[in-house]
Amino acid sequence: MKQFTELVPLDQIAVTPEELLSIKRNDLVPLLDNQARLNHYADQLIQAQSVLLNGVSPQLTQQLSQVIAEIIQQLNQSKKTLRKRKFNALQRWLGLDLEFDAGRIKYMKDLDRKIIEAKQLTHKLQLEVQKSQARVQQAQGSREQMAKYIVAAQEFLLEYPSFVKNRHPLDNFEERLSKKINTLQTLQSSNDIALAQMQLTEQLALSLMDRFKEAEQVLIPAWEYHLKQSNEHSSSASLKQLDQSRDKLIQSLQKSLDKK
Repeated sequence: MKQFTELVPLDQIAVTPEELLSIKRNDLVPLLDNQARLNHYADQLIQAQSVLLNGVSPQLTQQLSQVIAEIIQQLNQSKKTLRKRKFNALQRWLGLDLEFDAGRIKYMKDLDRKIIEAKQLTHKLQLEVQKSQARVQQAQGSREQMAKYIVAAQEFLLEYPSFVKNRHPLDNFEERLSKKINTLQTLQSSNDIALAQMQLTEQLALSLMDRFKEAEQVLIPAWEYHLKQSNEHSSSASLKQLDQSRDKLIQSLQKSLDKK
């Protein structure tokens, strides 16, 4: 399972003098001639992150959880529905044996449909997780850029008095730039929380998919094998194995829901 990517604190992200100089020249110095543009400083990074902070769909995870819960419910009914029964002559004359067999067939078809639905949802969820992981990586790159823009603005704030001679008494550029820096730091802190939540949602989705994949590839085939054996032999040993395999399957699926 993919582990959390720990976010490096903004003030610990490495920046080079060359990168800072480039931001000052291209983004900050032009603001001296057009201070109205200060509101748009680092806008491209703000917009990029707002697009990227879109994680795994909670609705899709909930749908898969619901289908797994329905599979568990059906498995809990299997002992009553699938256990081999003997019918006397009167019951066979009344067609109860045929009714019972039809119920078994319907039960297995309904269960198969649920398993197929869960497989389809798992596939969709897998794609969602992959997209979310890619967006997290992109957002981290944008986050590193944001750190550089904040440091460049902090340095520029200290250097600003040397750029301007005969400052107008109403010049409030320093105050506005200081507020802009605080705004960017607050916004990035909020985005960092969203990034952590995206990764948590990914982990929950992966755990759910792992449990179902184990059931699909190992536990369901084992249960179906023991079901076939119990129908063919109907011994106490085969019935015990059937019950054990069913219980193990139910427990595994239930754990996937309990971790949500």
